[in-house]
Amino acid sequence: MDLSIYGLMPLTIKDKPLIDGILNRQDTMLSAYSFTSHYIWRDHFNFHWGIIDGYLCLFAQYGDYVYMPIPPVLSENPCSPSPPSTSSGLPEVFNIMDKINNNKAVSRIENIDESWIDPFVSAGFKIKSGESEYLYLREDLSKLKGDSYKSKRAMYNYFKKHYRYSYEPFESSHAPQCIELYNSWKKEKAQKVNDSFYNAMLEDSYPAHREAINNYESLGLTGRVVKIDNRIGGYIFGFERNKDIFYILLEVTNPGIKGLAQFIFREICMEMEGYTCINVLGDSGLENLRKVKLSYRPLRLVPAFTAYRN
Repeated sequence: MDLSIYGLMPLTIKDKPLIDGILNRQDTMLSAYSFTSHYIWRDHFNFHWGIIDGYLCLFAQYGDYVYMPIPPVLSENPCSPSPPSTSSGLPEVFNIMDKINNNKAVSRIENIDESWIDPFVSAGFKIKSGESEYLYLREDLSKLKGDSYKSKRAMYNYFKKHYRYSYEPFESSHAPQCIELYNSWKKEKAQKVNDSFYNAMLEDSYPAHREAINNYESLGLTGRVVKIDNRIGGYIFGFERNKDIFYILLEVTNPGIKGLAQFIFREICMEMEGYTCINVLGDSGLENLRKVKLSYRPLRLVPAFTAYRN
């Protein structure tokens, strides 16, 4: 289905300033309110956007189905504390989705901030919990003080003591080695974890990592690498959505290098001095990832919600 018949346009890198200009004004801690969070997944989703009744509306199409990865947000208001009124935007965007989706149960709006739930409920929409994101105080992650961080400090110190390394800003010349690292990391993880869902996610994530690595500058990403013996052993990418929170988008380290994961994560947290918090996104429902993220003692889990028509 060609979404242009609804007045929607394909999402391109040229749209980033406009889209981010609108999304960055939204009063939410969720990472989905950024252009880059969606664009890196363009190998899997066909993104279209448009302004409907004064609201920015983003649609993600996969196969014969379409949904909205974020709710409609006012395109001109300095701050949009609530979704569109039930008399305008919401019915129209659901009508678009329902016309495309043979199974109307997949028509949905994801990543609704908790402060925006009431208008959806009042309008009769069914609300379900989505994937929460892990939010930390940057100072906690940079200092790793106290017994609760004892093992993290030990791993960090082990790496510093036993390896000759360099921690450097990512440059385009690093791209081939980073992509090579992802493929070897993916292979090793797949061999260790006998889980079809997890392994499918490893495959699906490759194009997103490749997109971020190859187009980090145009996507506004901050990247860092750790080199050991002149080979890249780990990389990490993040971005700013507002002046208070830095978002960690991607991180991969060689699992055979003890303490490297703890090192690169702490280093970038120490470096981001101007930010109060670090958001490391969700856990994709993976128990091992959930345990790791909880072990860093989050300040809170930022909830997200999904709306369906009853």
